[in-house]
Amino acid sequence: MAAHTELVSDLKALRKGRGLYVNNVAERVGHTLRDLCGVTEQDGPGEIRVRVAQRLEHLAVELPDDLRIAALAAFGMIPAARHPLYQERVSWIAQRIGRDPRTARRRIDDAIHQLAQLAVTPLRLRGAEPANAGWYTVESWVILKLDGTTPEAIEHHRIVAAQDNLREVDLATTFGQPAVLNGGTLCGRSLVLPTPLSVGESHDFWVRSRNPVRPRQFLYMPRRRTDHLELRVRFDTDRLPRAVSRLQGRPPRDRGRVQIDKAGEISLTFRDLKRGIGYGARWD
Repeated sequence: MAAHTELVSDLKALRKGRGLYVNNVAERVGHTLRDLCGVTEQDGPGEIRVRVAQRLEHLAVELPDDLRIAALAAFGMIPAARHPLYQERVSWIAQRIGRDPRTARRRIDDAIHQLAQLAVTPLRLRGAEPANAGWYTVESWVILKLDGTTPEAIEHHRIVAAQDNLREVDLATTFGQPAVLNGGTLCGRSLVLPTPLSVGESHDFWVRSRNPVRPRQFLYMPRRRTDHLELRVRFDTDRLPRAVSRLQGRPPRDRGRVQIDKAGEISLTFRDLKRGIGYGARWD
């Protein structure tokens, strides 16, 4: 598969030198990796690092622990392994997983190939659990505020239990580190519910996430059944984008222009969302 081969090549190029923290990161991130992470020509080095790191971290969650550590450390994404030379990071990985450097290099190569496979394979073909296993989302509202000093997203989700004694749900956001505003307690990557749910019972929770990098797009990629998504973006009226496009697909593609209203806002609605498909908006 051409996309897989190209992505593997891009990831191997990225691991050289200081990895993601090389000075010329814009030149180091290849075209296929740029498309995967939503990097545009207007993004500066800091924005590129954040976008690539967030996407790779999201994919690496599905790797075995040793491969996840090998991948993130190889790119310099683990602070303790942020050494200036790739060989030094290989030595750190070898010590961390209790193997020799040769084995560590094989782990890195395996991890890179699996990251590329995950990136180009739709969720429905990964052998993932059924769309409504455990629970599913009936409604999601996302409000993205870009009119303040720090961009933030406020999310409200309504889920329904598809099993008895549902005690926690996985919590993921594409925008930044989440903080629970209401409806549960954050524990690692999971939201622990206030009380267990029985089959058919619904529960609402609110999450806020902030990102120091001002985004040029927002994508929601459901990993479970999602019936309804309402996305609203509030721009700074003093610096409105030239154009806003509705995005949908895998990879996400322009599905038409969106009109900004007099308050500097847009509103998009998506129904019957498919797993592994991106939904959202991009602005220039």
